[in-house]
Amino acid sequence: MLSDSMLRGIRIGTRDNTDLIARGGAKVRDLTSSIYYDSDRNGARCIKVSGYKIILLHVGTNDLSNGRTAIEVALDMKELLDVIRRSNRDAVVVVSAILYRPVDDVSSFRKVNVITTEVKRVTERFRSVLFIRSHTLFKSGDSLLLQLYDARGLHLNRRGLDRFGAYLRARLSRGCLARDFALARRTVPPSLR
Repeated sequence: MLSDSMLRGIRIGTRDNTDLIARGGAKVRDLTSSIYYDSDRNGARCIKVSGYKIILLHVGTNDLSNGRTAIEVALDMKELLDVIRRSNRDAVVVVSAILYRPVDDVSSFRKVNVITTEVKRVTERFRSVLFIRSHTLFKSGDSLLLQLYDARGLHLNRRGLDRFGAYLRARLSRGCLARDFALARRTVPPSLR
């Protein structure tokens, strides 16, 4: 899993089968520039994505708070997906929608919706990439479920992380991913058959 700080502390699988790289303050471009796909680039800030069967991306909140437009975020996401594909052609990539945050204002909520639409369009251009609308877990109607966020309204609290973790565990199972690809009328990747 590659994420900004929103997923820090989340539990998806066991330590042996799940790696989480959660970078505080990370924007989509930051993750893109950290991924290496040749053997000459190493270092503490480098991210290796080869060898994984499933890669979950949850990033974009910091792009929103730094004033990036929906189109800019979508183009950055396309570049990130291109870089991941250069290093790992076979992995299923799951892109999680950015979450609404209590600290943000109403105009930010609208911007999240626009970014969600644009990023989803980008993911549809890639084979073996699936977009999930995870942000709906943290709303009831038009209201945010505040009990799932920390006191500052920036991150999920333990309850929110547990809820998100359970959702991701279910969505990232082979059978569920295969079904989601089929429902989206897309070819089910060979690794999920």
